[in-house]
Amino acid sequence: MMIIPIILTLGPAMIFQFVQYLWGRRTTVFHCIWTYIMMLYVRLVFWVTGIGSVWEIVEKGGLASTLGQAHINLIPFQSSGLFTYCMNAIMFMPLGFLLPYIWKNYRNPLKTAFVGVLFSALIEAAQLPTARLADIDDIMMNTLGAVLGYAVWRVIGAHFFNRREEQRTISLGSSEPVIYIVSACIGMFLLYDWKWFI
Repeated sequence: MMIIPIILTLGPAMIFQFVQYLWGRRTTVFHCIWTYIMMLYVRLVFWVTGIGSVWEIVEKGGLASTLGQAHINLIPFQSSGLFTYCMNAIMFMPLGFLLPYIWKNYRNPLKTAFVGVLFSALIEAAQLPTARLADIDDIMMNTLGAVLGYAVWRVIGAHFFNRREEQRTISLGSSEPVIYIVSACIGMFLLYDWKWFI
């Protein structure tokens, strides 16, 4: 059961890299390994957050019915307890660290924050068909976590984790991590239904 979500998460990255290779764009094995490490982290975030799928929308009678049953909070700071805020921030810190570690053009806090907002918003949107709450607080804390992860990279990443940097950071384009994250979210949302494996 676990292998299908991993394939759906890593698959888009592998396909993108293969297409880029066919078009003559080259990277290194070391860079590819680190992108897969980041995508395994993305898979763990999917597992923790419990995103839904298009199949749940079908079961609930369509998009209008799903949105009518969805739990949505657009008012900030309504979550209960400091623990929830801290866990959401901590969950996204690896993203904020890995982006500048793997991609030189993401050594900018605004770009890292943008990816944090995008990834978090995709997760919250994918939670609409589930019984979980789609919450503005989650987006805010996840983004804060990505920025904190970036700050950790700024403090220690460039000094203690800089071995093989030239091999690790040969990217396949300025939007490479965004393409991976968005395509993994879409793949999981459209193609995976855990009930098939019961």
